[in-house]
Amino acid sequence: MLFKSGKINMESLLIKIKNLPASVKITEISRYFLGVPYKKNSLIGSPSEKEQLVIEFEGVDCMTFIEYVEALRLSDNYNSFIENLKHVRYFEGIVDFKKRRHFFTDWENLTTVKNITKELTREYSTVIKELNRKEDGLWIDGLETKSRIINYIPSKYIKRVVSELKSGDYCGFYTSKKGLDVIHVGIMIIQDSNIKLRHASSQKSYVIDEDFIRYSKEKEGIIIFRPKETKNVTSS
Repeated sequence: MLFKSGKINMESLLIKIKNLPASVKITEISRYFLGVPYKKNSLIGSPSEKEQLVIEFEGVDCMTFIEYVEALRLSDNYNSFIENLKHVRYFEGIVDFKKRRHFFTDWENLTTVKNITKELTREYSTVIKELNRKEDGLWIDGLETKSRIINYIPSKYIKRVVSELKSGDYCGFYTSKKGLDVIHVGIMIIQDSNIKLRHASSQKSYVIDEDFIRYSKEKEGIIIFRPKETKNVTSS
């Protein structure tokens, strides 16, 4: 296991957020990551290299950022965080490259979140995708393709559903690219009339808050997972 704590004192953070509701926990935990550098390919593992459980708070990409936040909000201490991260990042909690949740919609199997995209509006679209299959091969070598039904809210309807979004919602930005479900993920932060996307930005090079409406205008649509008030992290 590789663990780099960076500026985040995990034990102190977990004490502060212990009795807060899920949405507030996610808002508070993710705030500690603001300013953390963007780091691509921080995980260790491939078809030819043994997978390691990596915990690196010193640098995150958009997916590891939300993985750490979700695992932390379910945890009481260091040991429970380790177990929760295994289940958030891997199917069945098994640390293995082929068991890794490489796609945002792999979160469908997590029992701690719920895909509420269809509940937000009737104006959603549905597609069937062969994830990991692109025109000239695979996005991720050594990983099997998987057929998946994906529901998303097209960008032209996003303004109609913002009033239904909540702080702590996990947002994925849908893409029509063959073999992919989303091109980016982040966390909704809503305070009064300010609607922000908190995310690890490759363009800005760190974790930042940006105006959600402005950011989403250039995207094709959104997929929303909402945290449940639970600590049951069992998954399939």
